[in-house]
Amino acid sequence: MIRLGVLIQPLINLIQDKLLAYDILGMDETLIQVLEEPGRKATSNSYLWVQRGGPPDQTVVLFHYDPSRGQAVADNLLFDYKGYIQTDGYEVYEAVTSRRSDIILVGCMAHASRKFDEAVRAQGKKGKSNAGKAMMGLSFIQRLYRIEKALKNAPPEARYKARQQQASPVLDDLHIWLEKSLPEVPPNTATGKALNYLHNQWKKLVRYLDDGRLAIDNNATERTIKPFVIGRKNWLFADTVKGAKASANIYSLIETANK
Repeated sequence: MIRLGVLIQPLINLIQDKLLAYDILGMDETLIQVLEEPGRKATSNSYLWVQRGGPPDQTVVLFHYDPSRGQAVADNLLFDYKGYIQTDGYEVYEAVTSRRSDIILVGCMAHASRKFDEAVRAQGKKGKSNAGKAMMGLSFIQRLYRIEKALKNAPPEARYKARQQQASPVLDDLHIWLEKSLPEVPPNTATGKALNYLHNQWKKLVRYLDDGRLAIDNNATERTIKPFVIGRKNWLFADTVKGAKASANIYSLIETANK
């Protein structure tokens, strides 16, 4: 399998060219453990970075192994890329795009939704006022998702217009409510954390309004990681760096073919 991972490298290079040529890209990372990594303990965490993009009718998935989850890796993966990049709010991407005028960062509304959902569950019958605020935030986001569901099969131009007419007013109301609620809730509570995430990510979260091709969240990229995560539950770790890189190449080829 390691030999195969090396032999398909020319195909992986072609996949990468196709990925970087289109101007919408989703990114995420997940853990991988490598037992025999030079200069590192067997228990150390390494990472598999995933990029999902390419033309809508030719979706491309690319996995990349690296021992680090740092900015240098993101810089390298995005070196020849120009366009939108959608992520979950990990600060490394903010650092990369802050120095690049040719990359526009788009947020993930699903992460904001999950934080409010977690806040609702965490409050239960305790702190009813905060639980009410969490539920209110969640209801705003659910309204946005109902709009997206109705637009699922719409072409980009129609989706853009509908979002301006339907989603934009909801976001305006959400922002007014957010700014009013933020100072009323302790930031260390579950609801406070949800509010602060929404506040800090706001400009990126509303950016999907700018282009009908953009998604409201990064869920498609996160789903792309799922086959690898399921596999990891069975094989647990890679023995060597060569094995980890081979896995990345083979997963890239198979998941791209699956799309």
